[in-house]
Amino acid sequence: MMNRRQYRQAMKVMMISLVEGMMFLSAQTLASRNDADQIISLLAGLSNHSKIPANVLDPNLSPSDRDKNLHHFSAPHYELNLVPTEGIPAISGEFVSVPIRVHFNSGDGNSLDVSATAQFVKRNGTWYFSNFNFMTWPAFLIIVLIFGILVGIGYAVMVIILMRRLLKQGPFGIDGMLIFFPIFWPYLFRKYHGVGQVARSSAAMNHPEP
Repeated sequence: MMNRRQYRQAMKVMMISLVEGMMFLSAQTLASRNDADQIISLLAGLSNHSKIPANVLDPNLSPSDRDKNLHHFSAPHYELNLVPTEGIPAISGEFVSVPIRVHFNSGDGNSLDVSATAQFVKRNGTWYFSNFNFMTWPAFLIIVLIFGILVGIGYAVMVIILMRRLLKQGPFGIDGMLIFFPIFWPYLFRKYHGVGQVARSSAAMNHPEP
């Protein structure tokens, strides 16, 4: 059995371990809080122009990558607002990603209002933006925009083609309204094709080959 002396020594070791554990957790919490404060300061400073973009961008980026990232802030005057949408996540390493809402307006027609992700990296105890990729439109929005433009162009082309074909038949009548509704395009093409065949057959009969 454990005697009184051994019991006291064991309790002493447990207390020391408990205190050290609490101190470690406290230090970790303070470090994480300090990291979060730095990141919040970066977002706020870039938004209110109190921090220069070049000074808060990862210093380890290559010159070409730095130029590419800093190009987003080439406008002499711009409005920027970066707001964390889910708070600052727990930080335990040298990299962290923060969901944000981005509002940007350069005053020359270049604007942005999207949800994005800001990425940060820690260099020698100081946090920096890893990049300014949040200043670009997300890829899926670009795809949607291009698709919408192509659909619009295709729609305009089809309306023009139908309009030109129907003009050859005389006044539009009700068909002039139908050409603007894609659901009626197959009917209009069939109608034109049938009329065209009849016209060509009639012309061939009135002007037989010698």
